[in-house]
Amino acid sequence: MNRKTLNVIIPIVSVAVMVIWGTLAKSYEHSWLAVFVGGILMLLINVFGKNRDE
Repeated sequence: MNRKTLNVIIPIVSVAVMVIWGTLAKSYEHSWLAVFVGGILMLLINVFGKNRDE
């Protein structure tokens, strides 16, 4: 999978995980961590992907 595809899939999946986690727990107090982890994952993929391209 290329980086462009992952940059679209990761945010969608992380928000879906946040909604599911918050709904099942009946509280969105800690579910924001899913979006935070998704953002860090996107950052790491882009940083290491740029190093591979060079």
